[in-house]
Amino acid sequence: MSSSLPGDGRLLRWFHRHAAESRLGPHFHQLESAVPYGSAALVYALLGLLALRRGEDRGVAGRAAVAGVVAWLVSNLLKLLVERPRPCVGYADYIRCGSHSFPEGPGMVLAAIAVAIWPRSRPIALVAAACAVADAVVQLGYGSHWPSDLIGAWVLGGLCGLIVPAVVVRLTRERAEEPVGE
Repeated sequence: MSSSLPGDGRLLRWFHRHAAESRLGPHFHQLESAVPYGSAALVYALLGLLALRRGEDRGVAGRAAVAGVVAWLVSNLLKLLVERPRPCVGYADYIRCGSHSFPEGPGMVLAAIAVAIWPRSRPIALVAAACAVADAVVQLGYGSHWPSDLIGAWVLGGLCGLIVPAVVVRLTRERAEEPVGE
C-alpha cells in the first residue's frame, strides 16, 4: 500500500474488514458496479424529470448534466495522468488491480451534479450526495479505492459543479448577444 496517503491504508483496511464481515460482504462484487452506475443513472433520470417539469428548470438541469459529463471526462483524464495504483484489498478473484485509482469517477460525477443542481433542486442534490456516499461505502468495502480517491473525487466534482454551469451560462449569454447576420 505504498501509494496511499497517511491514514489511507489503515482506514481502508478497517472499513474493508468490517464490510467483509457484514451480511453484504459476499455481495460487494456485484455492488461495486451496480451502486455507482445505478446511482448515476438514477440522478440523470431525476434531472430529466426536472427538465420536463417546468421550462425554467430545463436550463439548470441541462447545465447540471453537462457538469456531470465534464466531471467524468476530467476524472478519466486525471486517471491517465496520475496512474495511482488501486489498493487491491481482498476480493482478489474479482478486482481489477492496476492503476487509475485517482479520482474515483462516479463519485466525482455525483458530486458535480449535486453542487450544480443545489440552487434549483435541493432534493435532487441530496439524492446525488447520498448516492455519492453510498458509492464511497461500496468502494471502501470492496477495497477498490483509497479513501483519498473518494475525497479527491468529491472536491474535484464539486469544483466542476461550480465552474461548468457558470461557463455554460456565460457562453450562452455571449452567443445570444451576438448580432445576427454578421
